[in-house]
Amino acid sequence: MTPREKNLLALLGIALLVILSFVGFSSLYLPALRKAESEKKIAEQKLKQAEQVLSLGEELDPEITWLERSGTAQSSPQDAQSKLQALLRKQASARNLDIRDSRILPFQTGEHFDRVRVLFKVTGMERDVFSWLTSIHLANQRQVVTKMEIKPQNNDLTRVEVEVEVEKWIIPPDEV
Repeated sequence: MTPREKNLLALLGIALLVILSFVGFSSLYLPALRKAESEKKIAEQKLKQAEQVLSLGEELDPEITWLERSGTAQSSPQDAQSKLQALLRKQASARNLDIRDSRILPFQTGEHFDRVRVLFKVTGMERDVFSWLTSIHLANQRQVVTKMEIKPQNNDLTRVEVEVEVEKWIIPPDEV
């Protein structure tokens, strides 16, 4: 081969190498680079959101601790309703009250709290009924009597009939 042919072959080889490098760069490297940059942006957004949630959690930590101490526990509405009904039944039985009716009412969902409701109808002596009412109205535990109707019993004026609706605020369970 003559030196001229060798130079031409070397020049063609270099040109082919440059073209293949450019094609490889534009078809393999650039898409991977763009994908990595978009994933980086998404990860940075998620990091900012996580930092905001963390800072909000740190701000709300005293309130959450207070709620947990006050008896406002995280539970399902059905579980909380059955526990509330059992508590009312136990308190009424301890005071010798006759339970006429006990119903679980539909719970109401809220943004931060759910409200579970129970309807109770009892009869008994007036002082026992008032003792029962004061034992079930526990505002510091987020349990209150929201509706109450007291009337004398028809056949015995020493006894009263009471219909109460008791609500308890609960923290809904985290949904995954």
